[in-house]
Amino acid sequence: MELFRPRPISNGMKQKESLRIVFWGNPEFAVPTLEALAKIKSVSLLAVTNPDKPVGRSQDLTPTPIKTLATKLGIAILEPANLKEPDIAQKLKDFHPDIFIVAAYGKIIPANILSIPQLGALNIHPSLLPLYRGPTPIEHAIANGDSQTGVSIILLDEEMDHGPIVARESAPIETDDDRITLSRRLANDGARLLMKILPQWTSRELEALPQDDTHASYTKRFERDEGRIFWNIPAAVIERRVRAFLGWPDSYALWQRNNDILRLKIEKAHVVLGSAAERSYGATWQSADAAIAVQTTEGSLAIDVLRLEGARSMPAEEFVNGYPDIIGTELL
Repeated sequence: MELFRPRPISNGMKQKESLRIVFWGNPEFAVPTLEALAKIKSVSLLAVTNPDKPVGRSQDLTPTPIKTLATKLGIAILEPANLKEPDIAQKLKDFHPDIFIVAAYGKIIPANILSIPQLGALNIHPSLLPLYRGPTPIEHAIANGDSQTGVSIILLDEEMDHGPIVARESAPIETDDDRITLSRRLANDGARLLMKILPQWTSRELEALPQDDTHASYTKRFERDEGRIFWNIPAAVIERRVRAFLGWPDSYALWQRNNDILRLKIEKAHVVLGSAAERSYGATWQSADAAIAVQTTEGSLAIDVLRLEGARSMPAEEFVNGYPDIIGTELL
C-alpha cells in the first residue's frame, strides 16, 4: 500500500521562526482544536470560517463559534463566502502557511488551495474512517446503536473524508449519550489527538495510510422533517433517534388536540418494555414509572422531557399537569 508523507521543504526556503497554521472550522466542534492550537508557543494563526448568517426569528447576523473565539484570542480571520473567488487563494498564499488544520469546516476545499501548504491539510473527523464519511457521523453512530466510535485525523484530498489516515483513536458511546454530549467529547478527543501527533507530522516522522474504500459508509445532512417519529417501529430505535437528533433536526410527534395539530418535540426518553396490552401504535398511557408513555411495535417509549414547539422544555410530569388530556390520545 502507498504511504503518504508531507512533502519536503524546498532547499531554498528560509527556516521559519514559527509554525504558520491556517485553521478551518465553523461550529462548536471545532472550538477545542483552535483553543489548543492557540496555546502552542511560536505559532502564527489565521482562522478561516463562514461569514455571519441570520439566526432565529429576529434574523440577527450571528458569527460562527470559531469567529467568536478567534476574535477573543486576537487571531486574524478570513470569511470567504465562496472558496472559488480568485482572491481567496492569493490571501492564503500571502499568509505563507506551513499547514492547514481543518475541523468541521463543512465545505470541500479545492485542489489549488489544498496545494498551498507544504505540510498538507490535516482534517479531524468524528468517526473511525472509512466508516461514516460525510456531515453527520455522530448522529448515525448513535441512531444505529453503535457501541463505539472515535476520531480520525486524515490528510485531506478533494474527495469527502477520503484522504489517507494519519491517526485514529476509538471512544465508547455511552447508553445515555446524545448528539450534543458525544460531539463535545469527540471534539476534545480530536483536539488532544492532534496535539499529540502534530509535532511528529511537522517533523516528518509520521506516515499516512490510505483508507480501505471497500469498507466506506456515508452520511447525509438531515432535513427538518426527518425528525418526525412514526410509532410503527420498536421503542429502542425511536429512543436512539431521540438522542441522535437532539438539537437538529429534533425528534417530534404530532398531537391533534381539539382542532389543532400540535408539534411535540421529544428531548429525552427511555424504553419501557412489556406487552402492548391491545393498545394501538402511538397510543399514550401512564404508569407509576412513566408520566407519558407511547406504544410502539416493541415496548413503549416513556417520554422524560418534551416541549410544545415555541414553548420551553419541561419534564413529562409537569407537561401532564398542564395538558392532562394528552393521556389516552394517539400521537400521529
